[in-house]
Amino acid sequence: MEIIRSTDAHRSENGPAYTAHEYRTQDPDLNIARVEINGRVPAEGRMRNTKVKEIVYVESGKGTVTLQGTPQDIAEGDVIFYDRNEEVFWEGELVLIIACTPAWSLEQHEMLP
Repeated sequence: MEIIRSTDAHRSENGPAYTAHEYRTQDPDLNIARVEINGRVPAEGRMRNTKVKEIVYVESGKGTVTLQGTPQDIAEGDVIFYDRNEEVFWEGELVLIIACTPAWSLEQHEMLP
C-alpha cells in the first residue's frame, strides 16, 4: 500500500491556463495527477505522449477535448481514454483527474505545431 499526501504532490504550471498536482507513486507503471485548465492547453498546437496511455475523469467544469483532430464536448462526470501518440488539446474551465500508465514523465511528452 502507498499513500501520497497532498502536501507531497509535485505542482507544475504549463502557462497561465494549466496547473497540475502530480502524485508520483513508487510504481513506474502508474501515476495520477489533478489538473486545472482555464483556457486552452497547450496555448497553441497540440501535444502527445509517446509512451503513456491516459484515462481522464472530468471532476468539474466543461469544455472541449480535441483528439486526433476531432473535437468532443466534455463535462463533469465524463471519462476520456486516449492511447500513446494520440494528439490532443484541451479548452475550457476544467478540473481533470488523469491516471497514466506507465507513469508520466516529461521525456515522453511532445509539443506539436
